[in-house]
Amino acid sequence: MRYFLLLLPLLLFEGDAGLFEYRTKNFTVFCRDATLAVQIGEAAEYYRDKHAREWLGHSIPNWYAPCPIRVNAGEYAGGGATTFSFDQGQVFGWDMQVQGTQQSLLESVIPHEVLHTVFASHFRRPLPRWADEGAATYEEDEVEKRPIRELAREVVGTERQIPIRKLLKMQNYPDNMGGIAVLYAQGFYLAEYLIDREGKQEFVHFLETAHQTDWDTAFRTHYGFKNQEAAYTAAWQKHSASDQKLASRYEIRMFTSPDCSKCEEDRRKLLPELRAKGLIVKVLDYDRNLDLARKENVIGLPTYIIYENGKRIAKLRESHALSSLLRRRH
Repeated sequence: MRYFLLLLPLLLFEGDAGLFEYRTKNFTVFCRDATLAVQIGEAAEYYRDKHAREWLGHSIPNWYAPCPIRVNAGEYAGGGATTFSFDQGQVFGWDMQVQGTQQSLLESVIPHEVLHTVFASHFRRPLPRWADEGAATYEEDEVEKRPIRELAREVVGTERQIPIRKLLKMQNYPDNMGGIAVLYAQGFYLAEYLIDREGKQEFVHFLETAHQTDWDTAFRTHYGFKNQEAAYTAAWQKHSASDQKLASRYEIRMFTSPDCSKCEEDRRKLLPELRAKGLIVKVLDYDRNLDLARKENVIGLPTYIIYENGKRIAKLRESHALSSLLRRRH
């Protein structure tokens, strides 16, 4: 389940006369767009088989009853919720609700949600939330993963961070949206590192070992770490190294003025974040650097001039545009 889905209700009902229904071997799609219903049904079957082969090493049998997928397509943030029940080693009661644009549904939401069903069919028990959501987020499009990865970097070492020994055991979501977002971010942060290190099937074996023994034993057996803290530190160091590599490519010149309130706001909020990533940021007073400001065609404040490897690549007025640019080029 994507956490932000909780913000918007899914306004679909099986009795809605405007819904189209499309059935495959393992899914029944309900959608107001007939073409999209077919696309989602076929994508769900494709990812069900692909995920099983990549994560488990083999395909899985068809389910006794199909999983309904209720689709709310539109200009919404992409997200979904998949539920099912376990009883004496059996899994049943499938239900999937998804929303978003056609692109986000097909490239991120369906791959994410279908992996939950593949894991449920394999493990036949609830997984710790960090692992289930972290692995499912790994299957999303890179555009969707970047802000989640960024949030994980932001909370590391802060009071918002969930302690690793608590995170690994969590079977339920936190009771507030901020906490849920952090759980997703930290779970993906760690899962991505482990999956990239040894592959998807090793991650599945790792989860099985952790269930049979404990987390420290599983980290030691499958990844060679002394304990879970050492693994999380290694994940942080890898991502931090990526940040430093990014930072070394860029120099940012920020033109400001003492009587510019937006300049002061950005200096308080944005500059510490950029410098924490190792980015070189030079703050230049407009009046004291008038010749340079004119050369750079600075006509409003604040203005950001961005250089990549010594070459000017952008001039921006909005701080959020600066953050977006750096994310895209990362």
